[in-house]
Amino acid sequence: MKYILIIASVFLLGTKAQTQIKPISKGWHSFTIQWITFNKSTPGKVYIKEIGEEEYSIEGEQRDPKSKEYVTIKGTFLNRGNILKFNGKIVSKINSINGGQPCELTGLSIFKASGKRKYWRLQQMLNCDGETTDYIDIYF
Repeated sequence: MKYILIIASVFLLGTKAQTQIKPISKGWHSFTIQWITFNKSTPGKVYIKEIGEEEYSIEGEQRDPKSKEYVTIKGTFLNRGNILKFNGKIVSKINSINGGQPCELTGLSIFKASGKRKYWRLQQMLNCDGETTDYIDIYF
């Protein structure tokens, strides 16, 4: 009987923790890739819209009109608290990386917020050139 109570308690605690995922604020959020932001350009913007239970659509970009560099995002994601399970397309074009050609990431990707950060960071950070690390962030 004691073991049944322990198992039931663990199950209930796990269920309670899962229901406490903080909803994502809908509307406009800042969106950046470090290469453009370091050039003193303003952050880009993405629009987040709820489309289901803990499911959202996201679309937006950051562009530097002077250099014509950019990062775009379009797709959907599931809110898992500090993790966003994104499915869609992210394209970045930075003149000094990947021979100045666009780098496209499609399909399932993970964004994660850790520590005291106020953003979710893309966890697949390697650019198409196979050498460069990109920091692509969606702010809370």
